[in-house]
Amino acid sequence: MAVVGRTKPLLVEWISAVKSFNLHARNSFSERKPDRDLAQLRYYLIKHCHIVEKGMALPNPREAFGQPKIKDLIARTKTYESLGGQDVGQIVRDTLRQYRELHRGKEELFEPGFINEMDAFVEAAAPEGKGGLKFLVKSQWDDWSVEKFDKFLSFRHSVRDFDRTPVDPTLLTSAIAASLKAPSVCNRQGWFIHYYDDKTKMAELLSYQNGNAGFTECIDKLIIVTGNLKAFTRHEHNQLFVDGGLVSMNLMLAIHAAGLGSCPLNTCMAYTKEQKLMAAAGIPENERLIMMIAVGNLKDEFSVAQSEKYSLDDVLVQH
Repeated sequence: MAVVGRTKPLLVEWISAVKSFNLHARNSFSERKPDRDLAQLRYYLIKHCHIVEKGMALPNPREAFGQPKIKDLIARTKTYESLGGQDVGQIVRDTLRQYRELHRGKEELFEPGFINEMDAFVEAAAPEGKGGLKFLVKSQWDDWSVEKFDKFLSFRHSVRDFDRTPVDPTLLTSAIAASLKAPSVCNRQGWFIHYYDDKTKMAELLSYQNGNAGFTECIDKLIIVTGNLKAFTRHEHNQLFVDGGLVSMNLMLAIHAAGLGSCPLNTCMAYTKEQKLMAAAGIPENERLIMMIAVGNLKDEFSVAQSEKYSLDDVLVQH
């Protein structure tokens, strides 16, 4: 019996891992056939458009780089638009508009017909500055410092004793909007932020998570961050959690900047439990849970866990 008792948790983990792999295989996109699903094609286009942006942002961009990729990008953007997609074509066109200007007077470097095809595609929409390069100056960093950031971070804690005053929804959605500037692989932004404020629904969702006992009642708003499997390729099984973690941290910092309190609640659970939570939350199968975030107003005075952090010497490995 003791052996069975030790084996059962491992079996649950194995089943969860298999289910996770199957979900990823079923929903992630193939680089060869990205247009079997409109959402997958959208992420494919963002990925490949960003490759062009990165190429132009190098210290010395290679002349006439990426011609086969750009031809593919143009063709698949047309397919996307023919299927009803409307939100990526402008980004692609603005990016290729800058690419075209970068090579003005160097048309002889390209294959016959390539420039005409690109010009016709780009000129189908007026410029809106949504893609390509953004130009910055170093002086824009003058108002910030590590010392200021360290002080800001030192006051961010996981709060488990919220004030009962309702959170202003506009303030919270402003923080969510600010958090979306998080980096992501090839700028795909493969995440969703699910927001709940109905107390009955929140209590139901929180019942699946075992880290909110003792302060459930004072949580005013609940956020569930998810990653969209359709945003990632077959070889990016873990990237969903990396990108989802980045936007989650951005979100907690934005909530902190808004003068609100938050507490991250982990969603590491067996596959069957995760599916029950997602069904109750109205989250589709192609998304995976990253974390829950409890949100509330701050009391004038309150206590938090000390949560002593490791020193620099404990974690810094210099090579």
